[in-house]
Amino acid sequence: MIKTYTRSEKLAGLFLFLTLIVGVSLVLLIGLGKGWFQRQQTYQVKFPQSYNLQPGSAVKMFNTEIGKVTRLRISRLRDENQVVITIRVDAEYSDLIRLDSIAEVESPTILGSEFLSISPGTYGYPPIEAYGTIPSRVQKTLADYLEEFQPEESLRKAKQFVSNMAFLSEQLKSHEQKLLTTLNNFDAVLVSILEAKGTLGQLLMQKDFYGRLELALSRVEAILKNSEELTKNLKAASENVPGLVHNVGQQLDQVKNLLTELQDAARKLPGLLETTDEAARTGKEVLDAVKANPIVKMTLPETPPSQPIHVEPRHAP
Repeated sequence: MIKTYTRSEKLAGLFLFLTLIVGVSLVLLIGLGKGWFQRQQTYQVKFPQSYNLQPGSAVKMFNTEIGKVTRLRISRLRDENQVVITIRVDAEYSDLIRLDSIAEVESPTILGSEFLSISPGTYGYPPIEAYGTIPSRVQKTLADYLEEFQPEESLRKAKQFVSNMAFLSEQLKSHEQKLLTTLNNFDAVLVSILEAKGTLGQLLMQKDFYGRLELALSRVEAILKNSEELTKNLKAASENVPGLVHNVGQQLDQVKNLLTELQDAARKLPGLLETTDEAARTGKEVLDAVKANPIVKMTLPETPPSQPIHVEPRHAP
């Protein structure tokens, strides 16, 4: 037998079903907004005390929330008490938590509660594994700051400063008359200069003094510019000196070689002259022998008789 539902029962069931769907949707939306369904990484941090941290306290990096504190417990090891804080950090930021990261508790200035701040690590250090311990830095308390401040030492320095100021004031009072006299003298000198009195006043207050000074400065500037150009020219000339010296050295080497060749030629010249003289004598003897040959002598033309040379007498003007 099929059981039938009344219209009221169907409406009630539909209402319950819609309410369940709306509730599940709200849970999903809230969970996504709160990060309930995000993958997270668990770490531990150890401190001498909790510094008012509680489960649910924020874990921040760059002042941006990246996780939550989930648990606090006291650990006793070799008579040393420590508070072990368990945190859960979004997995997308786990790569920033490395062996050189530092965890410390920071307190708000006026409003808010304490939170755990973690500095990002550098890529030269490996990431910390899950459930690993992040190095921590102890938070300084008010007593620590007061101890560093050393109020007694500060008060002593303040008293010393006040004593020094009082001594300086007494010294100024004792030399007040001398100081006033010096100031009056300085004022009188300044007035005399402005009124063109005295040598310095007349020099400084002349109308053309500054014009002449400006002209002199212009001339000095022109001289400096000319000196700079002369320095540049000397520098350029000095750069050419090594090449010139090298060329002169080459010319001197050539002159030395030429002198050496002339000396060799001079040493060989007497022998060459003797050889030439001997060859000339030999040729003359051969020529005389040929001429003495009767056959050759018959074929030679007759030598004209020699006549005396007549020289006209010179007449004095």
